[in-house]
Amino acid sequence: MIADRMLWVAADDKTIVEHGDVLAAILLAGPGRSIPDTEVKKFGLVYSAGRVSQATPEPPKEPEVKEQPKPEDKQREKPADKAIKKPATKRRSKRRS
Repeated sequence: MIADRMLWVAADDKTIVEHGDVLAAILLAGPGRSIPDTEVKKFGLVYSAGRVSQATPEPPKEPEVKEQPKPEDKQREKPADKAIKKPATKRRSKRRS
């Protein structure tokens, strides 16, 4: 496949970007240069409408999650509050003038 413009590999090593993109990290091919077949397969490049572009892969399907019944609460009712409330024992001292 022949590149029609400067194509760069982004830093994530998965995306192809054009010249001038801030994500560009490694030059893949310049205009008129051939792109190795291994790179074409790796990045999923396609040639359409006179331009080389990266094919958008289908998002992976999420596996269906079967809803499981919620288990019964082991504790039927809340226990009584065992905390003992104490009266305040701290006294204020008188101010000396």
